[in-house]
Amino acid sequence: MNGNTTRRDFLRASAAAGGCLALGGVSAARRPSRAGEQPPTGPIPAGSQVGSSAKAIAKAPVIVITQAVSRDVNPRAGAWAYIVEVLRRAGLFFEELSPTQLPILAGRSDAIIVLAGHLRLTSPERELLATLVENGNSLLGIGGTSGLERVFGVSGMSPLAEGWMKVSAEDHPLTAGLRSSLHVFGGYVAKPGSAASLAQVEGGVQRTARGSAILENRLGQGRAILLAPDLLFSIVHMQQGLPVLQDGKPAPEDSARVDEGTLKAEDGLVLDWQRDRSPMRPDDGPVFLEPISDELREIILRGIFHAADQRGVALPMLWYWPSGLKAVGHISHDSDGNDPKKAETTREVMNRSNVKSTWCILYPGGYPRPFYDALKDQQFEIALHYDAHTGGEETSWSKDNLILQHQWLLKEAGLEQVISNKNHYTRWENRLDFFRWCEDVGIRCDQTRGPSKKGTIGFSLGGSQPYFPMDDQADSPRFLEVLEVNMLTQDLVHICPGEYGRQLVDSVLRHHGVAHFLFHPAHVVKPPVADALCGLIDYGRSQGLQWWTSEEIYRWERRRRAVEVQFETGTSLTLRSAEPLRQATLLVLSPRKTPQPLSLNGRPAQGERRTVHGFEFQAVTADLAREITLRIG
Repeated sequence: MNGNTTRRDFLRASAAAGGCLALGGVSAARRPSRAGEQPPTGPIPAGSQVGSSAKAIAKAPVIVITQAVSRDVNPRAGAWAYIVEVLRRAGLFFEELSPTQLPILAGRSDAIIVLAGHLRLTSPERELLATLVENGNSLLGIGGTSGLERVFGVSGMSPLAEGWMKVSAEDHPLTAGLRSSLHVFGGYVAKPGSAASLAQVEGGVQRTARGSAILENRLGQGRAILLAPDLLFSIVHMQQGLPVLQDGKPAPEDSARVDEGTLKAEDGLVLDWQRDRSPMRPDDGPVFLEPISDELREIILRGIFHAADQRGVALPMLWYWPSGLKAVGHISHDSDGNDPKKAETTREVMNRSNVKSTWCILYPGGYPRPFYDALKDQQFEIALHYDAHTGGEETSWSKDNLILQHQWLLKEAGLEQVISNKNHYTRWENRLDFFRWCEDVGIRCDQTRGPSKKGTIGFSLGGSQPYFPMDDQADSPRFLEVLEVNMLTQDLVHICPGEYGRQLVDSVLRHHGVAHFLFHPAHVVKPPVADALCGLIDYGRSQGLQWWTSEEIYRWERRRRAVEVQFETGTSLTLRSAEPLRQATLLVLSPRKTPQPLSLNGRPAQGERRTVHGFEFQAVTADLAREITLRIG
């Protein structure tokens, strides 16, 4: 950590805050929020739905329109509420309204209105949205027009099952610099009318054009941006995958034999072996090098940023990491074999690199108690390595065995709580069952979803952003209170060339997420593997990345999302934090060439220029404690 705060101080303060902070739509003190429910009144949690009072709604810059749509009407509708998670992770402050509350926005001319999904709006609601755009507000539609074809400037729509977006406007702020295959599932393609097309959709073996995917239209004094494919469902689909009930289909050129008879996370992957992978240096091995879901998230953010930039709205955000860090790295160790000598060697390697890692302990056996005490004294994290792979009575796939192994580790290591877990051999069954089990057991961070084969290395199950999954199978979709931190690869040198590490770190840095690498103590004892580990750590640091434990990532994200904001005016807001959030970085979009002056609690604050996803922001770093007022201009 940075500043004068030690790692122990940070964890102690975080632990004190744990259990009562708002989290991804969930609070430990109250039941999870349900998609489509009316939000409570009060201040706005960082990147969260907010109070529904007219006073608050009149002042927040971003308005999200959500609606509960039956999956009998649209089977993908359960994922539309995931807009909340996308914006919370980005640190955007927004208000969540139902279509019936749209009249409250009458009189606004600077709002950025986001339609989360292809909504079923009434004629008066569509007419009001058209008027709001004509009067200068901005509209961002995701996954369909919601019946607003005229507003979005399209003359026709066709359903989309699956495709890949191909950028045509390479210099436009919404689409410049995108690197991934932009694989999408569901939603629509559009036929442009008055709108300018920025990207098309290709599909099929012949990669034929299907229609336009991203469009921008001017209407009156405002603008409307249409993201026609269902980006929200696509993100959820990539991250949460298909139900794992049988072996996955292997890569056609035999580069990823996922059909080895063990059910695991990547058996549910939905990406394409050929179109979604790239060759990695030095051996040109095909891997998932570009985080597609991260770029889909960023397209949504860019739509909001672009609308704010064009309208001159000084949009505030709370940056992903403290002190303006570009990204965070994470090293985990799975204790397979539970060999104390190999564990000591690994601990020595990590101490030489001055990095604290997460140790995932396999049942049964474990390590001698003095080793656990040493890990705790030196501020390493002790986590569970849930074994449902061995197949014994207590090591097969069941919630009871997770409870048994969790309780065993608490006693074995002398712990009061175990925050994190990674499943042995990335074992997985069905789709969301394991997340639900973790909720019930008290595990708050999982690291299982990642590759077990060389051919699935990288971002095969989503992106670099840690995320809270959505239980979109529930009658009322809700967020699950378990932070998932995807794994990128296991054991550089042993599984793949060591050079893969830097390239994966570079991908994470571009998207400001987490670079999670697994190193088994059984392999760290081999000098080439240890050297690759140390080299990876040094490279990450040289690029502005810090290495954290899983628990630190989880604690930071919970506390960051608990920050609340109250907009006094469009350019004055008060942030409140129940517990100190040290070295938090506030960003303010700078839509004008001349930066606007910033002040914190009435004192001038020097903002540093920072480019985020192609847009210019001013960045101010400060300790958030209790209450702080930010004024813009």
